[in-house]
Amino acid sequence: MMDKIKLARYRNTSYFLKYDADGSNKQYTWAGSRNGKVDTKEVPREVVEWLQMNSICFDKGELVIVEDTEETKEVKDGIVEIEAYENNTHSKEEIEKLLNGNFMKMKSALAKITVDSEKNFVIEVASEFKDELTKGKIDFLSDWMGVDSNILFE
Repeated sequence: MMDKIKLARYRNTSYFLKYDADGSNKQYTWAGSRNGKVDTKEVPREVVEWLQMNSICFDKGELVIVEDTEETKEVKDGIVEIEAYENNTHSKEEIEKLLNGNFMKMKSALAKITVDSEKNFVIEVASEFKDELTKGKIDFLSDWMGVDSNILFE
């Protein structure tokens, strides 16, 4: 039996993978998260290992290993930039919790995000409840994104 690993796309944009390393031509598409539902696909472990060696999708947080088993821990150990992976893979719920929580904790966590698509995902989540955010948080988010706070959510 071939080992399978669940990979999810937390961000709201799609992600496409064309895998043909074993002689076959397989395609995987993650639609992205919609309405709080995360798109998850089960793929063979060899596909995950191929992604680790031939792409930066884990380092950039494009795909997330969702299960917490011995096998997935072993796979995560193979991620070269594990700190970047962890800092750039937030679910919508995690972002909401950060944005609604302590300002300093939010500031610290967001400062670790290095990938533009993850930053854009944070802003999209924040835009859903922008009226509930304090001016200080909105000002921080606009500085963090490098845009004026008047156009942050446009």
